[in-house]
Amino acid sequence: MGVTASAISRVTGVEVSYKNFNVGAAAMLPQRLAIIGVGNTGVDYSTEKYEVEASAADVAERYGYGSPLHLAVKQLFPVSGNSATFPVTIYPVKAGNSDVAAEGSIAITGPATKAGSGTVTIGGIEADFAVTKGETATELATALVGAINAVLDMPVTAAVDSEDTAKVVLTAKWKGANGNRILLGAEYDAEGITLTLSAMADGAGVPSVSGALALINTVWETMILNTFDYNDSGLLNEIFEFGNGRWGTLVKKPILCATGCVDGYSTRTAITDLRTTDYINFLVVSVGSKELPWVIAAKAMVNDILTTADSNPAQNYKGLLTGLKAGADSAQEDYTVRNMSVNKGSSTNIKNGSVAQLNDIITMYHPASEGKYPSKRYVVDLIKLMNVVYNVRLIMEADSVVGAPLVSDTTVTTNPSAIQPKTVKGWFANLANSLALKALISDQDFTKKNTIVEIDSENPKRLNVSFPVKLSGNVEVASVDVLFGFYLG
Repeated sequence: MGVTASAISRVTGVEVSYKNFNVGAAAMLPQRLAIIGVGNTGVDYSTEKYEVEASAADVAERYGYGSPLHLAVKQLFPVSGNSATFPVTIYPVKAGNSDVAAEGSIAITGPATKAGSGTVTIGGIEADFAVTKGETATELATALVGAINAVLDMPVTAAVDSEDTAKVVLTAKWKGANGNRILLGAEYDAEGITLTLSAMADGAGVPSVSGALALINTVWETMILNTFDYNDSGLLNEIFEFGNGRWGTLVKKPILCATGCVDGYSTRTAITDLRTTDYINFLVVSVGSKELPWVIAAKAMVNDILTTADSNPAQNYKGLLTGLKAGADSAQEDYTVRNMSVNKGSSTNIKNGSVAQLNDIITMYHPASEGKYPSKRYVVDLIKLMNVVYNVRLIMEADSVVGAPLVSDTTVTTNPSAIQPKTVKGWFANLANSLALKALISDQDFTKKNTIVEIDSENPKRLNVSFPVKLSGNVEVASVDVLFGFYLG
């Protein structure tokens, strides 16, 4: 009260203070991205987490130019175009002592009978080269090494083969099986010259990521970007176990994990179809693309998935992977294949002009017991659910609630700190209305009618709350009948 209790003389006091009468108004969960991956071989870096400050160059200096971490962050914070509006933190790991870097090669025949030029593409990154008339295969090999190594962002280093001077050896800048995902390509116009590409291979090793994930600790990272390969079950199991724990009753900080993929239906669903209860891992697919998988996943995060989840979490994903090379038209999958892919727990993409577009962004979750429409299939639905959890926490963990006196609805009290079940129920009713206004849930009347708030029958210090929600849907399938006839006079 504004007027002191000792006042005797006639006076009127008016004290003005803020009181929140809108407890339960939905706030949107701030999205955050955690990236796990390795730096380049020979770069000495700490395995402590590192918060990116909107600069891919800083990441390159720390973990090496062309490293998986650098190339992923380069998509999130490009020199021009869309940049991440959400926090990005790197949780680095180091390759094992027995891990091996992938290698490939470019064999050259010559000499050139006419001047020309060309471009080699390595993991989606280009290096241009010129050819002069009469240039030998050995001379071109040396020139090609210089051209490749001059591009700092290249995921490989190039060298002339010690035994065959007309051959360029390419070595991934880091050790590990994901180096085999560096795809090679070449286009050139130089008569007399032939380039024969041998794919990157023999990279070996997938480090444990458990230690890196443990560093997340109390931070509510909402999404992981996995720069390793999706086909390693041990790795996916580690991520699933961690993610499953984050959805736990006492942790209450749900997380999902995205991994890029360029493989066709049969290859990728051979992995996803076995992971029927995995609602943590999901693929970001660009079928047939020559880009690095983690670059594809990073572009999807910034161009749509996390950016949309941050601003409009009820909206499903349909973004374009602009700036990245899509797979050939012949590699794209028709509706029948995409439909089968979803049923086997794999995301899909379509091609919009010359650009890959996100189509079905789903987790690997598809237990037979849940039939055609499994509950944890769509990533967007889990993002909606994250927002519900976030808002429930805001209500129940508010400073005014924690430790407050708890009395029954029929108790008359003058204690301004006291909490009654009916008050809490009102907060949740307000939350239901607010979530519905943001299209995160449907049928708020059902939620309000069936919300239960009770003092426990055995523990007077325990409040039991049941808050049932029906998540909103998304327009994914549209069936329209067009009826036509003719006008007869």
